[in-house]
Amino acid sequence: MKNLGLLFLFQFVFLFAIAQQAIYITQPFNTVPPTGWTIDAQASNWIANNSTFAGGTAPECLFYNTPTFTGDSRLITGNINTTGATTLSVAFKHYVSDYSGGYTIGVASRSNAGPWTTVWSISPTGSIPASPVFIQFSNADVGSTTTQLCFYFSGASSNIEGWLIDDLVVYSPYTLDAKMNSNTVSPYLVQGNVDITGSVINYGTTNVTSLTLNYKINSGTTNTTTVNSINLAPGETYDYTLTQPWAATPGSYTITTWISDVNGVGSDNCLINDTLTKTVIVASQSTVRLPLYEEFTSSTCSPCASFNSTTFTPFIAAHPNEFSLIKYQMNWPGTGDPYYTTEGGVRRAFYNVTGVPDLFIDGSNSTMNSGGMATELAAEAAKATFFEINTTPTYTGTTITVPITIDPYITGIFKVYAVVVEKTTTGNVGTNGETSWTHVMMKMLPNAVGLNVSFTEGTQYTHTYIQNLSTTHVEEMSDLQVVIFIQQTSTKEVFQSKFADVLLTGTQEINSIGTLSVYPNPVADFSNIRLDLNNSANVSYKVYNLLGDIVYKEDAGLLPIGNHSLGFNVKNLTPGMYFISLQIGDKKITQKITVNR
Repeated sequence: MKNLGLLFLFQFVFLFAIAQQAIYITQPFNTVPPTGWTIDAQASNWIANNSTFAGGTAPECLFYNTPTFTGDSRLITGNINTTGATTLSVAFKHYVSDYSGGYTIGVASRSNAGPWTTVWSISPTGSIPASPVFIQFSNADVGSTTTQLCFYFSGASSNIEGWLIDDLVVYSPYTLDAKMNSNTVSPYLVQGNVDITGSVINYGTTNVTSLTLNYKINSGTTNTTTVNSINLAPGETYDYTLTQPWAATPGSYTITTWISDVNGVGSDNCLINDTLTKTVIVASQSTVRLPLYEEFTSSTCSPCASFNSTTFTPFIAAHPNEFSLIKYQMNWPGTGDPYYTTEGGVRRAFYNVTGVPDLFIDGSNSTMNSGGMATELAAEAAKATFFEINTTPTYTGTTITVPITIDPYITGIFKVYAVVVEKTTTGNVGTNGETSWTHVMMKMLPNAVGLNVSFTEGTQYTHTYIQNLSTTHVEEMSDLQVVIFIQQTSTKEVFQSKFADVLLTGTQEINSIGTLSVYPNPVADFSNIRLDLNNSANVSYKVYNLLGDIVYKEDAGLLPIGNHSLGFNVKNLTPGMYFISLQIGDKKITQKITVNR
């Protein structure tokens, strides 16, 4: 038994040594240049940027166009001892924000400080979304004690907005090496059958023609899928959906996925990259998502005026009440918008906005064309979400009160933001020809950082913001709206939003009809609709649940001028959110109520 133990220990140490000896660089670019690296020219154009555009984690390496120059600039590794290697593999993630083309970016190698040999290059003719790059090469620089690699830019820097790079790995490849590259299952799920999805990449020098993909939930049963119909060349990726879905129930779980039986030989040459684990949370139920658009714009930006007038404003009109909207006025170009605030600057930095106009939907870049926006809006609205938000903001004088309730159907830590916007402004005229703007951000409550909230499934969260707006750019208190949204800051995904007009001490104007208020709201037993009619009118109302079913209706008939109170009983309604649709003559108005016991 002692000898068997020693043999096992020897095998483990040997496998571990094999797995590690071929890896020369793993670089996340927490600093730029990294320790031991150099930049041969234009050093200020290379920085560590707090963003994730390349698809990794912040920070990442950014080659930026400013200060402008024409020529070459290289970010160079230190010497790498590649003795014994005959081939080198280079893998990294990148993203290109193009301006006008006419330049080249690439990777080159050298040894003994000699001339550079390009091993990969592209000359973009447009922006390149986040994507992986995989390079294998064998040249005279491989096998040296002084091998160096560089990322390089060649051309006029004014032709590119930025090149972002992350998660560099340099290694001597194994003959047979299939890597479990990703697990793409969403971290937040609806209960029911869930497909296990992800990707495998060939990190070796031999084609991968077959393998077995495995997964288990926590420490449960192993599920296997055998794949025979592939022929992955080095660097190629295979996207998979495993044949046995997971019957997910509410709770927190760990999904383990791994590779086995590569090319029918059991295991490949590198075991440490064969397995991935991921924690996911399954919600108790889901609800309808109201997407959020966030626009970065300025009254001194001519393209902003064009985008708003020809694309975005018509889009807003074509999709009324189908999304929440916040516009952040920026302090550039030129002197920028007079209504810029530092809170808008924080959101700009959060999304790494480098130019206006720029538009995000639920935390992701928008296509910014009308056809694409209609598609993306429908796609976002169809996504499951796990929060119900309710708010009835009011104001007195220049002070706003925003009580919010959030019903979570999932457990986890999320960020809650509350944003005061003015529906129409006219006082921030700049130089681009626009004379009015909509949904302009005035104040973030309590600030642009928002609130970290640890939600527990089934436990209602409540919070009330009180803010004096006398020092803001607000033009009319009666023209305000509040947008509440819930965001996962690591992925930037916005999971739910809600907008509500700010009412004067709980009343709502109904055009020329009069005023309306519903009280109490939230309600446990009986609620009342209080009407103050300017003219006599036929009045009826219906109460709907979230599915659109009528759960209560009443015809009050012809009511004269003056005050009226219409009561209804909610004792038979289950707790939750409902809509009251009130018909007053030829006018219709809808207001939300919450049944809460």
